[in-house]
Amino acid sequence: MRFLNSFLSMVGAISLLVSIAQAQAPASVASPTQTQIKAAQANRAKSSTPAKKKAAQATTTPKKEEAQKLNPIVVTATRIPQPIGEIGTTITVVEDQQIEEQKIQLVSDVLRQVPGVQVTQSGSPGSETDVSIRGATAAQTLVLVDGVEVNTGATGGFDFANLTTGNLDRVEILRGAGGSLYGSQAIGGVVNVLSQEGEGPPTASLLSAGGNRASSQQVANVSGADGNLHYSGAVSYFSTEGFRPVNDNSDNLSLNGRLDYHLDEDTVIRAFARYAGSNVSLPNFLVDDAVPLDPTAHQRNEFMLYKGEIEHHFGENLVTDVSAFFVRQDLRVNAPPFPGGDVFGTPYYETDSIPEETRGGNAEAIYTWPTGLPGFRTVAGFDFLDRWIRTSSSCSFCNPLPPFDAGVTKFHARRQEYAGYLEQEGSFLKGHVLVTGGFRVDGNSQFGEEVSPAWSVAIPIKQISTTLRGSYTEGFRAPDFDSLYYPDYGNPKLKPEISSEYDGGFTTNFGERASLTATFFSRRVKNQIGTVPCPKCVFGSEAGNASRVDTQGVEVVPSVTIVKGLTLSGNVTVLDQTHVNSPGATADPDLRVAKHTASALLEYVRSGNFLPDDKFMANASYVFVGDRDDLTTESTIANHDAYNLVNAVVSYELGIPLNHVHNEEIFARVNNLMDRAYSQAFGFKAPTINVLAGVKLDFE
Repeated sequence: MRFLNSFLSMVGAISLLVSIAQAQAPASVASPTQTQIKAAQANRAKSSTPAKKKAAQATTTPKKEEAQKLNPIVVTATRIPQPIGEIGTTITVVEDQQIEEQKIQLVSDVLRQVPGVQVTQSGSPGSETDVSIRGATAAQTLVLVDGVEVNTGATGGFDFANLTTGNLDRVEILRGAGGSLYGSQAIGGVVNVLSQEGEGPPTASLLSAGGNRASSQQVANVSGADGNLHYSGAVSYFSTEGFRPVNDNSDNLSLNGRLDYHLDEDTVIRAFARYAGSNVSLPNFLVDDAVPLDPTAHQRNEFMLYKGEIEHHFGENLVTDVSAFFVRQDLRVNAPPFPGGDVFGTPYYETDSIPEETRGGNAEAIYTWPTGLPGFRTVAGFDFLDRWIRTSSSCSFCNPLPPFDAGVTKFHARRQEYAGYLEQEGSFLKGHVLVTGGFRVDGNSQFGEEVSPAWSVAIPIKQISTTLRGSYTEGFRAPDFDSLYYPDYGNPKLKPEISSEYDGGFTTNFGERASLTATFFSRRVKNQIGTVPCPKCVFGSEAGNASRVDTQGVEVVPSVTIVKGLTLSGNVTVLDQTHVNSPGATADPDLRVAKHTASALLEYVRSGNFLPDDKFMANASYVFVGDRDDLTTESTIANHDAYNLVNAVVSYELGIPLNHVHNEEIFARVNNLMDRAYSQAFGFKAPTINVLAGVKLDFE
């Protein structure tokens, strides 16, 4: 693997950013310290200095810990670390503890349980996996990995098929438009995948599991601190033969690492690196029920990300940061001719090569206003991206003109994107009203400028443990390269998609035993890109700004501790969409968007069962995706039946220290427990039941 050497050689690449200073404000709106952030997320802070240990002890008493679990710290909503209860937008945080207890391997499976999020996997493990939020398309969902945008330039979306959970700290999901802070692609929302920061003495863990269909999973994690250097990383490998009778195997190797060097009390230098390589078989390559499974088609995916940051405090009120990053994604498909794979009597073949790269950087400053204006903070920043793509395809029928024989399709594209943003946060009426407002100005070398304003308000009512929320946000999506330039379909005159969204609701905590969140949202997207007639075009149509899409919905998210150690949480989302097509346009309505989705998670934990320090854990997750319109293999639109997905995990920790080994754990995970025949996308059967059993050891 030519990129593996590049990963190892560049893992130390760095650039600069500053830690966020504490605001001189009341406790309800003060900026949290790094130690408080860690304590709020899982109470795992392993401080390396006496001062940090003292701070950790002050914030991790049992009562404080439980309260913080209900009010974790997030950064995606406002780019400032804030308690989730003081944010006017709708955001969900899934922490590493929950991911570990459920033994979840892929980030996409984490997202299946998030309100308003729908995941669509086109077949077996490793196949294309799209994520949409609140009925938006995959291209309208911005995906960040450690703050770096990873949406592809080709389609505008991101394939979650090989994004693993190794060394993961948490996933933050901002539901609703995030255009005022993050720009293009954030119409539906933002998914931010964040790595662990190493803390405390060196620790390591090893997970090894195997199961039916020759499935194998191996994961190794390492974390710790040595003086001022904090480090963490993971290596994971997964392989399976799949469940189809021929050509269904896949494998995935993922590596990621993070370094944090505390140069002094005011400066931190960070470096992030990530690599993923996969081989995936394509038995359904032609997606035609009349054609037998393809015995040879396969694809190769490679993904690389490198980021460096420098973070610096200028006194107590000003924090600045500078970051730079590089992302490369490379997709290669090879489908040789095979017996039975004839189209119009001619053996079909296809090869595709789609490499693309994104380079960019960010400069940001956070100013905490003086004591006379408590709770006032200002964020200002500048983003820059440089994208390019080279796509090349050859196939039996790539020539668009009669006699439609073999041909080659190629195009190259490049553009620069730049933006400035400003956000103001304020606390009014002695912290009873928290207001955030701002705007972003995006420039693009292809279509000019777009301005995206936003505001939000949060009203914490401590007497009844309730927070009221409301927000308004505008956003846009720049046309992807395929829609602009793909030969005989692309349209260079496309306008960007423009959105506006209202969001409002409340969260109520019933002590530490239960909580309820309810949210209503309404979004309108103008100039949505689809297919429009084009009499002069080869195929009679081309990409165009085809329709306006109105989406309304309600999310209800309850959680309750039934008895000590037994908790039940879940969510229900109801959507309604209306498409208003442009004159003559043929935009497809509501494709793969379920009007009803739901999920539930039942968890049980009990310690001291057979041994003083042992622990038994069991959980079962349920996902429901309702009826939805989908494109059939005959290119017609039909109703796709609803499906239910049930997964279960059982684990047991012995709790017997053995030299440097502790937390010896045995576990079993069953995916698709009901083994129901279903598909998430027409033409691609979903995997049948899969059982993985193994062991996990922690070392220190």
